[in-house]
Amino acid sequence: MNVGFIGLGYVGLTLAIAASDNGIVSYGVEINEHIKECLKENRAHFFEPGLDDLIAKYNNKSFFCVDEFPADVAFDAFVITVGTPLKKGTDQPNFEYIKSALQSIKNIYDGTQLIILRSTVSVGTTRNIVIPFLAELSGKSEGELLVSMCPERTVEGKAIEELTSLPQVVGGLNAKSVEIARKVFGQITRDIVVVDSLEEAELVKLYCNVYRDMTFALGNVLCVAAQEFGADGTKIIKAANYGYQRSNIALPGFVAGPCLEKDAYILTNNMPDCDSKNFILSARHFNESLEDMVVQWVVRNIGEGSSDKVIAISGMAFKGVPETSDLRGSSSVYIAKKLFDKGYTLRLHDYVAIRSEMEDLKMGDVFDCVEDACKNADLLLVLNNNKKYKELALDAAALKDNFAILDTWDVCGSMSDSGIAKSTLGNLMIKGRLI
Repeated sequence: MNVGFIGLGYVGLTLAIAASDNGIVSYGVEINEHIKECLKENRAHFFEPGLDDLIAKYNNKSFFCVDEFPADVAFDAFVITVGTPLKKGTDQPNFEYIKSALQSIKNIYDGTQLIILRSTVSVGTTRNIVIPFLAELSGKSEGELLVSMCPERTVEGKAIEELTSLPQVVGGLNAKSVEIARKVFGQITRDIVVVDSLEEAELVKLYCNVYRDMTFALGNVLCVAAQEFGADGTKIIKAANYGYQRSNIALPGFVAGPCLEKDAYILTNNMPDCDSKNFILSARHFNESLEDMVVQWVVRNIGEGSSDKVIAISGMAFKGVPETSDLRGSSSVYIAKKLFDKGYTLRLHDYVAIRSEMEDLKMGDVFDCVEDACKNADLLLVLNNNKKYKELALDAAALKDNFAILDTWDVCGSMSDSGIAKSTLGNLMIKGRLI
């Protein structure tokens, strides 16, 4: 089979390479010069375990990065993998990226190839936006088209593994659309789950992510509620979960990244005002509020921002387990921006994030070593849960007097007996508690 991929970002590149690894000839169109240069060097432009080895194995053999799809190749399907961001300053999805992706195949698309939408979209987008656009592009009636919604559900850091192990959900415009989509993904993974409509497939992806968002929100809410009683929320949740199968409360932490930060808004985009919509958005808003709680903690501890107040921020990627280099939608980046705007001097660090991308944030010097970032700093904010923090060993004697740590994920286990004041999300809001 020959399959074209429009966009070679996190979703498109991993899927295209997994397809090549399972007997599909993959052609990926990409306009970003940095991404294309990285692929020429047989590597991805982001960190994903196992991906670079597969790129080197299949590049220019059964995987091709091209400026446009070759006209002499008979394509079975085209996969739209571009993102659906929110319009700037709003909670409304922006479909221009999808339309632009579809426009890019106008010279080769004739209405007989399957179009697979992989992007996360609000309910009804495939039927009401994508299909009419394709009908106009091809000159065929909407009913003749082959269109399938096959949502991406992998986790960054395990994408290659999960693409071949997770069940693939398939929704189609018609029976032939489902048949071809099953054939494509049947070469990549063993389990295919066919749902009855395009809308059901759209809902599956949104429900998976919003479920996670709301589950984490419950843990965050309970963590803050415990502090209203003067108790450490993290400790209470751990005690509640220990050895008790009916309790699996999420530990407090930031809920962000390129999907979770926006999918609640995408789900509720065209939902009438109702209790369900309010419930979903309340969870999202609470998770977002943790960023301001951290900023308030900083102000309480070292005062209002000024250039002589130095903060080391470690964990800039949106998560640490599994490791990722992705800064998109990261609460760490948002917190850093708020502190930078208040006038603090920042020093940035991450174990995996790409140095040049952190430098491009233009919010402070970037350090390869967290210990170096902490020298002459007033505070250390640990903002993701990378496992390497378990081995963090700061020497209190080498740090400023009254140096403190906010270990938001409570992962710096070795620092407990260091003599350095340490707070977590479990106790930063306890009334009267500054450190």
